[in-house]
Amino acid sequence: MTFSQELQDSVHQQFLKTQSTLGLRGGEILSRLEGCEGDRRTAMEFFYSTMPSADLGDCDFSLYLNYVDFGLFLRENSPWGSRIPEPIFLNYVLYYRINNEKIEDCRKFFYDALHERIRGMSMKEAALEVNIWCAEHVTYQATDERTVSPLTALKSSYGRCGEESTFTVTALRSVGIPARQVYTPRWAHCDDNHAWVEVWCDGEWYFLGACEPEPVLNRGWFTEAAARSMLMDSKSFLPIDGEEAICTDGQTLILNEIRRYAEARRFTVTVTGKAGPVSGATVGFELLNGAEFYPVASVVTDEAGKAGVTLGFGSVHIHVEKDGKFAETFADTEETDTVAVDFSEAVHSEPEMLEEFRFRAPKDSTRNMVLLTPEQKELRRQTIDCAEQKRQQYAKSFYQKEKAERLAANFANPQEVLAVLKAAEGNFEELYRFLSKDFGAGTRELQLKMLQSLAKKDWRDVEANLLAEHFAHSLRYQADYPEEIFVPFILCPRAHFEQLTPYSRLLSGLLAEQTAAYRNQPERVWESISRFQTPPERDSERLSGTPAGILSSGQANEMGRGILFTAICRTLGIPARINPIDLYPQYYQNGAFQNARESAGESGGAELTLLGGEENWSYLHNWTMSVLKNGVYQTLELTNSVWTDGALTLSLLPGHYRLITSSRTPNGNQFARKYCFHLADKEKKELAVSLFQTQISDLFVDIPLPPFQLLSENGEPVSSTAVIDGKTAVMVWLEEGREPTEHILNEFIEAQSKLNALDCEMIFVIRDRCAWENDTFAKACRALPGARVYYSDFAETAAPLARRTFVDPEKLPLTIVARSDRSIYACSGYNVGIADLLMKIIAAADTKS
Repeated sequence: MTFSQELQDSVHQQFLKTQSTLGLRGGEILSRLEGCEGDRRTAMEFFYSTMPSADLGDCDFSLYLNYVDFGLFLRENSPWGSRIPEPIFLNYVLYYRINNEKIEDCRKFFYDALHERIRGMSMKEAALEVNIWCAEHVTYQATDERTVSPLTALKSSYGRCGEESTFTVTALRSVGIPARQVYTPRWAHCDDNHAWVEVWCDGEWYFLGACEPEPVLNRGWFTEAAARSMLMDSKSFLPIDGEEAICTDGQTLILNEIRRYAEARRFTVTVTGKAGPVSGATVGFELLNGAEFYPVASVVTDEAGKAGVTLGFGSVHIHVEKDGKFAETFADTEETDTVAVDFSEAVHSEPEMLEEFRFRAPKDSTRNMVLLTPEQKELRRQTIDCAEQKRQQYAKSFYQKEKAERLAANFANPQEVLAVLKAAEGNFEELYRFLSKDFGAGTRELQLKMLQSLAKKDWRDVEANLLAEHFAHSLRYQADYPEEIFVPFILCPRAHFEQLTPYSRLLSGLLAEQTAAYRNQPERVWESISRFQTPPERDSERLSGTPAGILSSGQANEMGRGILFTAICRTLGIPARINPIDLYPQYYQNGAFQNARESAGESGGAELTLLGGEENWSYLHNWTMSVLKNGVYQTLELTNSVWTDGALTLSLLPGHYRLITSSRTPNGNQFARKYCFHLADKEKKELAVSLFQTQISDLFVDIPLPPFQLLSENGEPVSSTAVIDGKTAVMVWLEEGREPTEHILNEFIEAQSKLNALDCEMIFVIRDRCAWENDTFAKACRALPGARVYYSDFAETAAPLARRTFVDPEKLPLTIVARSDRSIYACSGYNVGIADLLMKIIAAADTKS
């Protein structure tokens, strides 16, 4: 099958426009393209005209050609290949990249595992079946922000949502079903984000939860959350009819998918100055999430000074920047569809001040809710149980216990070795090979320390040969530094979240003549790599490239240069790092880390002491701090900072800073404070910070509860309507014997006289009769004789209800205060004072009604 002449011409013209940005590999790429004809040539030009700079150097031409050849095979041989429009096929079947994962030649592997399983099925049936297979191999587990490859997810048996969705999209594309990752950069109603999958079937897009089987499409736990979103996006490389393009990330089009999930409207910002409209200004549409203003979309103003995007109905913070100056404002998109910004009042920095503000989340909605029949629910339960059993059985094959124990016996701390090898999952053999290597007397313990210097995620995909090369090369510098400097800043091959690749042999050979000069003056390393730049049309913020790839392409963005700097320094025996707080590349000299790139106002240092009283401070939850750089605030990484006696002291560079504290209420709204301040060189400053104090009424929600069933003492099903019986009810799903449940039950016991006097129903939900063997549960039931006890499969009640009320489904006990069929308050886990809080909520609700 041949691509249309129109498509061939369009792709070729785009390739000609971007040909000059191919970097040092341009000549090689053009030469190898001469060997491609027809559809292969068109597809390869499509890749090379749209790929980010990092991919130019990190992957060989032959890898991309394998993707092209397999994609063209699917075009000809999949049952639905001929029905897929060309733009959909190129973007969502053929294309090699999904997220920021490592690119590996894996499509045929997935095809071989799946194509017989879906034979004879429709596209929808096949999509659902592929997702079941995915659930048989991968489940959810939180990890760091680096996205592992689909093959690594497969040999790990778990991944975060971005990895699950990358894995599932790969599986779907591998059998010719168009698929893409959909991502909400930040939820509006809670401090988190999420990614899932959309599939194109017979002319329409449908959604599904990756590795989360359902009997029908357009169903997932996130449906109600998505209906409260402000924006979610997907990626494309060719325009798609009917899709809203927000902006570009290099050559990647960022599409807005909000209208499929939530009520939304086009919202426009108009920027004007003294001379009229301001064009070329970057407008950040920001949500308050995790106590930081996070841009969910960035749009450049047109000649009329306008920048627009479709958003859900809630608060948005607008940040307009041009030439290092900025102006900010708030808007509520439910109240208005436009806001004007007077850029004549833009500033280079804000004065020292404290500002309080409220940020409203979109209201609850049941849009897109698909209720299952009893038969579908049972099928879903059986499918999930079966998939999880298969996954657990599959994962058991990873760890080789006897082999691990024999190796671990050779180390001073065998349990630490066993922990590493077990966490390696399907990468067991690679770590076993590295730890088994003999690098000479006295090095064995250092090999373990090298592995422990890496992120745990690295254990699942790092290769033994890479570790061995870097380890052997680094040994020559072991005596130059104390272990606490040598291990993390020379021996460790990781700088940030880049893909790990070998580099020490390559760099040491290339820089042999400069070694002495660079060791004497490490700042010269930064000077030497500052020539590596990325053309704006190739720059992708989330892809930094590897040291070898950057040298190959001659292109690097800011983070890529920092990674290359760190790799060169460590190769030459200079301790180096990416500063975890502000992400500046640094080298170690004279007992301290020095910034590799100094600029005006960044030399020296300052000290800030935060005085936070008795608040329980949690970074990226109820507070953040950011530094102003060229008109944009960049959030610092202070997650590991430890408050002591209500105070936190930080060493920072001079500059302008913004600190935000936020209190989020159960209905998703937030009450926040913004502190702006300046730090001068060598200044020591104290800043008292606090959270906005909310009222009990602010804790109320009004969320319709879906119908559910519990079981009575004699095993009879009882509907939720009969359980609540039109009254106010406190329902608590308990996990007897676990600390959180023990705490909440003890609070109930202490408050028994007040709780017994309340005009409400107290309902305990347990899994089975084993709960009665727990002393605390039995004592609580005696203390609260009016409490009713029901039984339930928590997967069918607790988890769905937690998600419906927007609390954490992973944490028990789950507490819901319901009035008739609506939740007015919900929480998960244990919070000190929960019994007293529940009584205040019930009293306030009674007063309100």
